[in-house]
Amino acid sequence: MPDTPLVDRALVRGLLASQLPAELADLAGARVTLLGQGWDNVMFGLGDSYVVRLPTSRLAARLIEHEIAWVATATSPLRDLGVAVPIPVFCGEPSPVFPMRWTIVPWIHGTDLSTVPVPQRRDIAGPLARSLAALHRPAPREAPHNPYRGVPLIERAAAVADRWPAVLRYLGAADTATLQDHWERARQAPDWSGPPLWIHGDAHARNIIQRDGRLAGLIDFGDVSAGDPAVDLATGRLSFDAEGFARFREVATAAGPYDAAIWDRATGWAVVILTALIADPVNRRNFSGLVEDARANLT
Repeated sequence: MPDTPLVDRALVRGLLASQLPAELADLAGARVTLLGQGWDNVMFGLGDSYVVRLPTSRLAARLIEHEIAWVATATSPLRDLGVAVPIPVFCGEPSPVFPMRWTIVPWIHGTDLSTVPVPQRRDIAGPLARSLAALHRPAPREAPHNPYRGVPLIERAAAVADRWPAVLRYLGAADTATLQDHWERARQAPDWSGPPLWIHGDAHARNIIQRDGRLAGLIDFGDVSAGDPAVDLATGRLSFDAEGFARFREVATAAGPYDAAIWDRATGWAVVILTALIADPVNRRNFSGLVEDARANLT
């Protein structure tokens, strides 16, 4: 459950009016439109060019601090490839009405990949793989660590084990057994032994922006951190059908600094993410499209 104040348009307007600097003061009168709420943030459109992002929990507040501090550094290879990323143009400060930092980021025009039928996503598979491979480069020692992303899979094993009863009820015996087979193979794969690499941490289809059938941007870098890049490559299994995944894997393997076991671990991370969505009834409802696409792609 959220542990922050109720966030509505009135609160957002109040924050804008009280905190925007003079050079951005015209945004205080811009149209504010609720866009939706993800796992960690609630988003409001601000006019036609910006998005206000506010964390929905104390944990999410720590993640937005990572984003504020590191997204520009971590994503420079993406911008070199012409892939847009939401670098904050303003960072709000904690206040009596909202006790955490919040951001205004550019609106990246297009639609998220989850709105595109899975067979029509295949042309994006290669460019996305190339972009993630570019992102995956050694991170500095002071880069953030995320205990839920990019860690050895054994550290997520207890959470996955707790989810199997809910997964069985939702998917049935056959599809659950297939996921368990994927998971066991992934658990037996060697851990990432290279240096911690920059990772997006949450590269599912809703965070991939396409425009006119081309990769336009990657959004929501709240989980940006250093670790095993397999967590990002899980999107190849979650977001694409067999043909799309084959393209994704071929390009990523050629472009990225990956080990032989990366694809077993990537499939394991796909299981981690899918089981998390299924086990939580709210997430299962809010991310129903992702759940059904991933189910079809993995089973």
